[in-house]
Amino acid sequence: MLYGPVVLPHGTVLPIFVAAKWATVTVTAPDGRRHSLDVQAISTYDAAHLYVMEARKERAVGFPKPTLATVFEVVTDGRVYRVKGESLQKWIVERRQKWNGPKGFMFTKRPRLV
Repeated sequence: MLYGPVVLPHGTVLPIFVAAKWATVTVTAPDGRRHSLDVQAISTYDAAHLYVMEARKERAVGFPKPTLATVFEVVTDGRVYRVKGESLQKWIVERRQKWNGPKGFMFTKRPRLV
């Protein structure tokens, strides 16, 4: 099981840790086909970002390449959330600026949407 810090909606990082949960991230391609990926993430934005990481890999043939216009549908604990590409990009930039140390360094290795 993965663990990560609690990040409040306004960006405050609490020093306590929560277990990552399974989530299914689905993106609809321009031709209407749906592509889904199961991930373990600590938030809906983290889940969408993990999809971006996988979609950018060479072996991810068939996954639509995410852009700022992409809408990520994240399903976890029986609830459906929608994360817009523009909002995800903003979240990525904020995390890169705020997180320092080893965690921040590892986060900078994740791709951006642009």
